Amino acid sequence: MKGIQKTLCCTIASMAAIFTGCHSNNFEANHENISYEGRVDLSNANIVRFSFPGVAIRANFQGKAITARFRDFANAKEGMHNTFYCIIDGGEPKKIVLNETQYDYLLAKNLDPDTIHSVKLFKLTESLVGEVGFCGFYIEGENGKLVEPDTLPSLKMEFVGNSISCGYGNELSSVTPKSGFSPLNENNYYAWGAVAARALNARYVCTAYSGKGVCRNYEGDCSNTIPQFYGHTLANNHEVAWNYSDYVPDILVLNIGTNDFGAETTTNVRVDSVKFIAEYNAFLTRVRSYYPDAKIICSVGPMTNDENLDNAMQLTRYSEYVLLAVKNAGGEENNVFYFETAPQTPPFGEDYHPTKETHQRMANELVDFILEKNLIKK
Repeated sequence: MKGIQKTLCCTIASMAAIFTGCHSNNFEANHENISYEGRVDLSNANIVRFSFPGVAIRANFQGKAITARFRDFANAKEGMHNTFYCIIDGGEPKKIVLNETQYDYLLAKNLDPDTIHSVKLFKLTESLVGEVGFCGFYIEGENGKLVEPDTLPSLKMEFVGNSISCGYGNELSSVTPKSGFSPLNENNYYAWGAVAARALNARYVCTAYSGKGVCRNYEGDCSNTIPQFYGHTLANNHEVAWNYSDYVPDILVLNIGTNDFGAETTTNVRVDSVKFIAEYNAFLTRVRSYYPDAKIICSVGPMTNDENLDNAMQLTRYSEYVLLAVKNAGGEENNVFYFETAPQTPPFGEDYHPTKETHQRMANELVDFILEKNLIKK
C-alpha cells in the first residue's frame, strides 16, 4: 500500500511540475492569492487535499479564461464522483462533476481580460464519496494573473453533524423517496448550514459525515463516530490532525445524535441514555476547550419523530437527552443553547432525508433563533 501511495505522490508531483512549468499563467494551489474555507491539508504545495462537504476555494483574477485542475480520489468503481459548484463573478452556480481520468476543468471563457473577475469553487459532496486534490488554476491571457482576494466575512460559523448537515439526497423531492445514496443528489450548498451562513453573511465550515453518531453509527458500529473524526483534517485519515486554532467559530451548531436513534432500527437496541448524555457532554466539554468564547447551539431534528417505532418515542427521548446535556454544560449562561427544528413532512429527498425546501425552512428557523437570542456580536 505504501508503495502505491508513493508512486501516486510522485505521479502527482510530476504532473504538477509539468503543469507549472509549461506556462507562466499557471498558479499552484498554495498561491498566496488563493483562499480556502473549510478543513484542507496544505502540507503538499503541489496538491491541496480535502474531503468534508462545503470546502470552498476562492480567488480573484484577470484573464480571458480560467481552468482549475483537480484530482478526484472518489471510489469510481462504486459510482462515486465528487461534485462542485463553480460561481463566476457572483453569478448562478454551475455544477462540475469530477472524473478520475480528467484533470483540467474549464470554468469560464470569453471573459474581459481587463476586468477583475471572481471564482468560487464549492464542494457539494461529502467524505463518504472520497477525497479531492486541488492542484491550482491556469489563467488564459497575455497578462493572466491572480490578484488579491476579497476579505472574508468576520462572522464565523461551523456545523457539525451527519447526513442532514451534508445535504444527503436533498436534490430529490418525492412522497415515495428513492433509497440509496447518489453523489449527484447531494448538494451541500443548499444544506441548512450553508443557507443559514449565507443569510447571516458568515464564513461557513461543515464538519459532517453521513451515518455517523455520538456513541454509535446508523449501522450500529462505533467506528469513526463524530467525536472521533472531528479531530481529523480529512475525515477518513487519522494521520492528518486538525489544528483547531486555524478556524475558531463564533457560532458552533451541533446537529448530532440522529443516527444513534436510527440505530435502534438497524440493531433493535435502544439508546443507552446514560452513555449518550455522557458522550454528548464530553464532546461539549471538548469543543468548549477549543473555542472558549463560541456560542454553541445543540440542535435536534428534523428526521426523528415519536411515530418512527412502536412505543419508541424517539423524538421525546432525543430531546430530553440533549436538553440534559445542555443543562449539564451550563446552559445559556455558559453560551450553550438548545434548538429544535420542526419535524419534516413530505415530500422527502433520498432515504427520507430533507429536501432543499426543508433545508431552507430549517435555515430560516435557525437564523430567527440566532437573532432572537442575540448571538451575533454587534
